[in-house]
Amino acid sequence: MRRLRHAMALPAARTMVAMARDMSPEAAGAAASVIGAIAAMLPGKSRSVFRINRKHVMVPNGLEASLRNVYGNLARGMLDFLRLNEVSDDVFRDAVEVRGDRYMSEALEKGRGVLAITAHYSAWELIPRAVSLQGHSVGVVTRKVGRGSTARFVDGLRARHGTVTIDRGSGLARLMRVLRDNVAVGILIDQDTMGVESDFVDFLGLPARTPTGPAQLALRFDIPVLTLHISGKGTGRYLVEIDSPVELEGYRRGGGALELTQDLTSRIGEWVIEDPEQWIWVHERWARRPGWAPGLR
Repeated sequence: MRRLRHAMALPAARTMVAMARDMSPEAAGAAASVIGAIAAMLPGKSRSVFRINRKHVMVPNGLEASLRNVYGNLARGMLDFLRLNEVSDDVFRDAVEVRGDRYMSEALEKGRGVLAITAHYSAWELIPRAVSLQGHSVGVVTRKVGRGSTARFVDGLRARHGTVTIDRGSGLARLMRVLRDNVAVGILIDQDTMGVESDFVDFLGLPARTPTGPAQLALRFDIPVLTLHISGKGTGRYLVEIDSPVELEGYRRGGGALELTQDLTSRIGEWVIEDPEQWIWVHERWARRPGWAPGLR
């Protein structure tokens, strides 16, 4: 069965790309709503994860989100990425607005690259091309989706418009080479990522294991770091907001990397509070707990 799934992954991905290519923004939105409704009804672990996250995080923070809409927004972001991956630069610019590019330009003027911290929020796969169209070299730290030809196909989609893809398992040397070319590298730190150096920081009121590598890298090599995110603004339209770079001097002391990770995570929390249904509540963000904390049920 597993071998059959792997064999079908590439044809399925190609079919999805072909379908999305010809969709109008309205059709993509309607399809995403249907996908969200169906996904929310299917049994599986994600329903339990969503229930736990709702009980322990959403309710204490006064947040409202439905599983149907969370899945719908995930589907909409994916379909719009595939759809807009095929359009001209002018059409893309009309669909995806960028604010705060002066901050990215100022950070890149230092010539050491930029660590651009973001999250699995809205149509995050659209961010690299949007920033690239402002005249910057862009890269992303990614994980392989699928295996073999499927992984190469997905990487090709991400890299189609000049984005440098950096597999998170390729090590520090690869990332440093890209940064030395003065590239703005996007890194998502809103998941409990296995196999990377992490520590607990507060996220929406609960301790959550969070990658600390970006903060350590920024402080060790004096690499500018800023946050940015994308949000949906109507049918097929998006806004990328780039925040001002973090002043690193205040973190150059013992424990500074963890404090910086906390502050970056707090910014992500602000985005989630602004529109909870654009974030991925089906991820086990708080599943691993500090030794002193009880498990979530």
